[in-house]
Amino acid sequence: MLEVDSRLKGEFAESDIVFLQGAANILGMAIERQRIEASLRVALDRQQLLIKEVNHRVNNSLQMVASMLHLHASVAESSDVQHELREASTRIAAIARAHQRLYSSAQIDTLDLGAYLRDVCKDLGETLSGCEVNVSAEDGIVIRTDRAIPAVLLVNELITNAAKHAYGGGNCRVWVTLSRCPNGWFVMSVRDQGMGLPSSFDIKSGRRLGMRLVDAFSQQLQGELEVLRRDPGTEFVLRIPVHPRR
Repeated sequence: MLEVDSRLKGEFAESDIVFLQGAANILGMAIERQRIEASLRVALDRQQLLIKEVNHRVNNSLQMVASMLHLHASVAESSDVQHELREASTRIAAIARAHQRLYSSAQIDTLDLGAYLRDVCKDLGETLSGCEVNVSAEDGIVIRTDRAIPAVLLVNELITNAAKHAYGGGNCRVWVTLSRCPNGWFVMSVRDQGMGLPSSFDIKSGRRLGMRLVDAFSQQLQGELEVLRRDPGTEFVLRIPVHPRR
């Protein structure tokens, strides 16, 4: 209710009444807008809380699945089955890391790629027996979650592939880098100092699941993948646009 009094005798003029009615309407709309905005803020806060809770539960579930696969690998009799189960476990753990970062961050649709990459590489260094993973990742490269996950999964595949094949089963060292390019792209590389690739290697026609996944993730990210033969070892270099091209 809006009440207006006058100390002067007599009734308000018609123009005064029109003015006061207009002011009352504006004030009423402002009050209603504040009420709606407050209601929307409450709804948004609740939605963000629910999304964080979902990410938390997804992370816990994925970590449980990864642990079960790792445990299954430890009792498998076939070495091939052990390798496959451990690789599946690292893939699931890498996705779980993304959800862990999402529920602990104020942002729910983007990730700092450098921090995420360091987390996953640290996990791999602890999971892959005899493999030292060295990471140099630039901070502040923030990309959409649906692009960060395949980018890190691609690195995950290259590291596990190097640990499995590049060093002939011995202790391995892998170097991972992430840096920003001045043209709106960023570049990731994974290098080993192992025995190198066979002369007939072609990632497009490879039959191994790991290399097929690397190629698929590269295409999904609209990236440019380059395979460099080093002395010694091999380096995979992937250039990716920060924002997807249309």
